[in-house]
Amino acid sequence: MKKKTDIQTVEEEFDFDTVVIPDDLAGLTEAEVQQKIQQDQTNRVEENLLKSDKEIIKENTINIFNILNFVLALLVLLVGSPKNTLFFGVVVINTLIGIIQELRAKHTIDKLSVLAKSKAVVLRGGQLQQIDQEAIVLGDVLYLRNGDQVPVDGKLLAGEGVEVDESLLTGEADRVQKSQRDQLFSGSFVTAGECFYQGTAVGKENFAEQLTSEAKAKKTGSSELTKVLSRMIAVLTIVIVPVGLGLFYSQYQASDSIKQAVLGTVAALVSMIPEGLMLLTSVAFAVGAANLARKKVLVQALPSIETLARVDVICLDKTGTITDGTLKFEEAVLEDISDSRLNTIMGSLLNQLKDQNATAKALREAFPTRDEWQAEKVVPFSSARKWSGVTFKEQGSFAFGAPEFIFKKMSAEMQSKLQPYLAAGQRVLVLVEYPGLLEEEMIEEPRLLATLIISDNLRENARATFGYFVQQDVQLKVISGDHPLTVSKIAQKAGIQNAEAFVDMSSLDEPIDYPTLVNHTTVFGRVTPKQKQSLIQALKKNHTVCMTGDGVNDVLALREADIGVAMANGSSAARAAADVILLDSDFARMQTVLNEGRRVINNIERVASMYLVKTIYSLILAVIFMILTNPYPFEPVQLTPINALTVGIPSFFLALKPSYERIKGDFLNNIFRVSLPGALTVVSAVMIIQLAALLFHLDYQATSTMSVFLTGCVGLLVLYKVSFPLDKKKIALIAVLSTAYLSCYLFFREFFDFDKLWNRNLFFVIPLTFGIYWLFKGLTFVMDKLVAWRIRWQEKRRAKKNPSSRVF
Repeated sequence: MKKKTDIQTVEEEFDFDTVVIPDDLAGLTEAEVQQKIQQDQTNRVEENLLKSDKEIIKENTINIFNILNFVLALLVLLVGSPKNTLFFGVVVINTLIGIIQELRAKHTIDKLSVLAKSKAVVLRGGQLQQIDQEAIVLGDVLYLRNGDQVPVDGKLLAGEGVEVDESLLTGEADRVQKSQRDQLFSGSFVTAGECFYQGTAVGKENFAEQLTSEAKAKKTGSSELTKVLSRMIAVLTIVIVPVGLGLFYSQYQASDSIKQAVLGTVAALVSMIPEGLMLLTSVAFAVGAANLARKKVLVQALPSIETLARVDVICLDKTGTITDGTLKFEEAVLEDISDSRLNTIMGSLLNQLKDQNATAKALREAFPTRDEWQAEKVVPFSSARKWSGVTFKEQGSFAFGAPEFIFKKMSAEMQSKLQPYLAAGQRVLVLVEYPGLLEEEMIEEPRLLATLIISDNLRENARATFGYFVQQDVQLKVISGDHPLTVSKIAQKAGIQNAEAFVDMSSLDEPIDYPTLVNHTTVFGRVTPKQKQSLIQALKKNHTVCMTGDGVNDVLALREADIGVAMANGSSAARAAADVILLDSDFARMQTVLNEGRRVINNIERVASMYLVKTIYSLILAVIFMILTNPYPFEPVQLTPINALTVGIPSFFLALKPSYERIKGDFLNNIFRVSLPGALTVVSAVMIIQLAALLFHLDYQATSTMSVFLTGCVGLLVLYKVSFPLDKKKIALIAVLSTAYLSCYLFFREFFDFDKLWNRNLFFVIPLTFGIYWLFKGLTFVMDKLVAWRIRWQEKRRAKKNPSSRVF
């Protein structure tokens, strides 16, 4: 005799009304659980999704550039010029702001990430209860069903028709049947059936814990953007030491003064170091993730934010994205069967089949379960088989599912009967009687008893959501396991462009030309999990692909996509395989996701352009003045207004501003469009002033002041350029910073060692100020043309390699 469980402690989203516990299973007692906890035999494992508070503070304070700035400040103090260490104060302030911002963002994410944590159902003291996976202890008896990911290693105790997909561990997509005493491995997931199993390893003792982490598909590697920045900084790190030594020697030869040589060298190196760039990049990612968390979107790996910004194809399943996931049974078209017989068969089937998907729930509402018949063999539903059934003692075998998977060859008459329902966007199932004992594959032809019609409920905001993506030039592809005509009609109702272009993947013979197929088709029906993965692979050749899903059949595709997005109410396997989880399971949140990704990348590009201007011109000037052996035109204290007012302060504002324009071009092209013209303009202005000093016998203070003034003007020009599109706040920011910059010359001239600008220096400054404006504008125009030419050249090369990409 089996007993039903009282499941008051289990969340409502898990319907365990039909779960029965074998008599010989009771699980651990509370005393045994406490003993295991005291012995540290729990499933707690360190998760490295986000940096810890200690890591954030350490990474933002102890890094190569902060150490270098500290050494430079120390050298300036040793030569007796304390006010020239002002640059280090700016470094300290920037570091503190960055730490505070990143810590606030992390704590916001930590609070909300609890909502997405996977739960486990354990049997303790004869009762089922739901707990966090971290609370599992060694020896716990756990309950799993279709779609659940195996949380810890263990051995199967009880269960029928259990099939497990171990592809996350082995790379093979084949389903593995499990029987009593067989081993279950953490990281695999159940594709059919339900079972009880006992945990034999927890935490770090789980089988191949590193593989398990990989199985959860946390794409924690560096993003393309951070890789580019890291390479640039690595080059700078190598260059900065020999350039610094060479410049110091040159400056000492020119001035015969250790102090002057140190100040000149420090001035060059301070501007050469983009100390705030990596800081602001990590802050922008963290703040972006926190903003998404506040809107019920959990990012499981910060680099995913960059990928989100570059997405131009979104692949989505019908259920949970186009529709809201709820189904309604509409009618049963009877063949050789009565209403009462239909109710008896369906009630008996649903009593034995423990599936908890939306289809099963809709059918249970229409057909109350009956426990009058005794089961001899149960074949549970799987996404690959697309049907389920039961062989009853003395009653025969019955099954229901997708007609084209149950019948090897559908008659023309049956197809014509089903066509009107499919054309209306309804889901069609068939109930059949099978002559013999059911197995995983139907060998003989079954007999049709009834056709079951089920309707999907379209999401209220579906049309508006998909219309937004059309405006943003984001392609939508629907990849579903349902009938292609049904999916196509629903997609058309939802306003998805070209949804009438559909294909039945089950009708195609291998090998399939996936690259050509994805270019001409919008809706893919009857897709197997492996085919989903292949479709994503084909799209990735020419696009940045986002895959959204909620079922166990989406796992391979979620892992394959550039970015995987799962619904929180989906299977635990889908959530584990995704990079982003929609905590309220609302696909409309994807608008927020896309916008936040674009905001982060657009703003980092702006900030990077500003920082690299000073890095590039400082490097070029350092090399030039190594050769000229003239005194370097800047002192560290003179560069403070430039670094603070044209780069440091505005970069913190711009890094967090709304900016939802579509990402165009690659990162390097975009930042060099502005930074290279700005840097070359500065170098040109400084060299013209050096020539004027030679011709008109200007002293060092005059040339230094004019060089600094014009460099700051270029910095403000760059700030103006990267601030587009302008708004009132940006205009006000530029106006305030420009006023503050001028005040340094009017009111703080002596502190910054500036010469007067309103003497004969004015005759040089005024025409040069206008000159640098037109020079910067001209160089920017030339750079835009060069970048546009390079992009066209790259596209031509890409088109030659992938001719099929032109069709898309």
